[in-house]
Amino acid sequence: MPNQSIQFFITINPLVGLPAKTLRLYSALEVFKEAYPSCDKPRWFRAPKRDALMKKIGFSKTDIDIGIRELIEADLLQIQEWQNTRWYCLK
Repeated sequence: MPNQSIQFFITINPLVGLPAKTLRLYSALEVFKEAYPSCDKPRWFRAPKRDALMKKIGFSKTDIDIGIRELIEADLLQIQEWQNTRWYCLK
């Protein structure tokens, strides 16, 4: 197999090249997806008081903000706000 650039692998799997904390955040959001789904919109979920819960697994507010930004930039996460609640959708 010829040497491939990181960009090649990113096009196949956008999780490639993301920092470890961002990958951990992605996994944590997968858990929220199962535990707090939207009744109205399939694939959308909310996260409970994200700062308090995430601190328990080692994330600071800054880690969460950076991770969310990186997931959005990698086109792996969408966020919308409705009914005064922030809703997430993992791709």
